[in-house]
Amino acid sequence: MLYPIKVVDIELSRPLTTLDGLDGYMAVQGLLRFHGAPIGYVKAPITNGHCTAQTLSKRILEDHSETIINRLLYNGLSLPLGRESLCLEDLFDVPPPEYKGKLPLVTVAVCTRDRTANLALCLDAIKQLDYPYLDIVVVDNAPTNDSTKKLVETYANIRYICEPRPGLDWARNRAVLEAKGDIIAYTDDDVVVDSAWVKALALVFIKHPDVMAVTGLVVPYELETETQVLFEMYGGFGRGMSRKWYQVNRGNKIHWRLLGTGEFGTGANMAYRR
Repeated sequence: MLYPIKVVDIELSRPLTTLDGLDGYMAVQGLLRFHGAPIGYVKAPITNGHCTAQTLSKRILEDHSETIINRLLYNGLSLPLGRESLCLEDLFDVPPPEYKGKLPLVTVAVCTRDRTANLALCLDAIKQLDYPYLDIVVVDNAPTNDSTKKLVETYANIRYICEPRPGLDWARNRAVLEAKGDIIAYTDDDVVVDSAWVKALALVFIKHPDVMAVTGLVVPYELETETQVLFEMYGGFGRGMSRKWYQVNRGNKIHWRLLGTGEFGTGANMAYRR
């Protein structure tokens, strides 16, 4: 029998704290963030229902010290002149450079079918996105009732579209036809998106005009059941935190090893330039 794993977010720009109330869990899995940006995972043991700050710190430094130092230096070197007065401790308070240029309109598309409980959580998170120019579309794929339509009507500024032809391909293609944005970002109805999700996607398209598609990280929201733990243990959606670039020139073939399931990411977090 597999016991649950406690999933937590750990923000490294803040002091680490001891995690309590962990009786019944076999370990802690922490998503490490630095000023909101994910940089890796830490897995730490639990003793007598606690995971101490000292244990977390030791595991984080063992596994991620080089990544943390690189982030500190990158953020520090992005400061204007005068940074010579900074000490190492000060760098933890320095956020990454902020983009202040024009942002494009992004259509967020959620394709769904008769799953209003999951969809409500998904839409609640989408409404918390930190992005000023959003076009949000829910595509109801061959519904058996009007429950999704009624749910969407309770949200302001979310468009409801019914696609009668069953199949996810039909639903996603309908989203393309209905989209108003320069970029269309897809997620699934059982996903809780991060508040910075759309901005992170948009910035890749802005900074790299030749990029046509972007995928991103999908992490477990919880690991409370044996099924969830096994799925994560034997694959999951994680493909690391390092950015990867793929380019296929016109007329060339894509190597078969790159066509495996999830190699380029997943539909739960993907975006395209229209």
